[in-house]
Amino acid sequence: MRRVLLVSHTYVDPASRGKLVALAARDLDLTVGVPQRWVEPGLGRPIETTWERKNGVEVFPIPTRDPGHPEESRFGRRALLALLRDKRPDLVQVEEEPTSRAARQVIALAGKLGLPVVLHTRNRGEPPLPVMGRWRRRRALRRLKGATAESEAAAELVRRDAPDLPVTVVPQLGVPVPHAPEHVPHEGLAIGFVGRLVPEKGLDTLLLALGRLRSEAWHLVVAGDGPDRERLEQLASDLRLAARVRWTGALPRDRLQGLWAELDVLVAPARAAAARTELTGHLVLEAMAYEVAAVGSDVGVLPEVIGDAGLVVAPGDDGALARALVDLTDPAFRRPLAARGRARVMQQYSDDAVAERTVAFWRELVR
Repeated sequence: MRRVLLVSHTYVDPASRGKLVALAARDLDLTVGVPQRWVEPGLGRPIETTWERKNGVEVFPIPTRDPGHPEESRFGRRALLALLRDKRPDLVQVEEEPTSRAARQVIALAGKLGLPVVLHTRNRGEPPLPVMGRWRRRRALRRLKGATAESEAAAELVRRDAPDLPVTVVPQLGVPVPHAPEHVPHEGLAIGFVGRLVPEKGLDTLLLALGRLRSEAWHLVVAGDGPDRERLEQLASDLRLAARVRWTGALPRDRLQGLWAELDVLVAPARAAAARTELTGHLVLEAMAYEVAAVGSDVGVLPEVIGDAGLVVAPGDDGALARALVDLTDPAFRRPLAARGRARVMQQYSDDAVAERTVAFWRELVR
């Protein structure tokens, strides 16, 4: 296997291409098909992509209808077919949900040319699909050579709908791992929350937990924005925590990488209602790569990515979260946990580790 074509809107963002570079370094002729124009949900402004070849990866823009709607967007048929015919890849991987128009389009056209297709899915079955959606999903899965899944729950859903299809759990994206994390000494426990300020993310649970720890030395950095900010700021004031909380607003990716050195602990206190949005745990993994200890709710993929390298508490339980944070105030407890988290990311979730696991699965399928 030498020639591989990946198709996904995810790689419109150059910052998401770390795995692609790692794949190309494994002696692959790698092309990635992306929408020529994409509107990122929540941002509103369109992103225009152009052809480029960089670090061994060829980025090929494809005209797209309904850009910005992952389920409804679809590629220009002629352009997609021409790309498949021109590249004649040994394998095609489409990283869109099997119910999406784009995925079904890639699967159908590749099938006509006799090209094997692998699909990546994050779907954990929440919310349940309508009858027609379930039928489309099963039909798409049964035309594949194999599937990769973001989590064990997503893999189980594939096995249920296509029992004979080879499937493995491997993330879509890897995490950048620094050569050496650069922590600075902190006055008290430096706690962080990163995410959109909406009720499902559970920041109020974290504030209630910290309200139990007023006698402890700690401070909190909240990186994010959203419609719930005013209520949460008022809650912090009511709990007499306002002087110990810093609200940064939403941070761009490069600023986030600078944030990790300021933290000892990252808390992801999502509520049970967030199960359908906590699909990757990417931010938690990135913090772990910088030796920031992780505490997460038992929601979505969070306990799976944290594993035994962090602490997992019941969603909405501010008492359990407070006890976990008390444990983490002890450096003798926290530092080995943080080191184990970094090792876990390097072994399983770095760009290189994800690329290696992906290629191993591809070769097994082709063989």
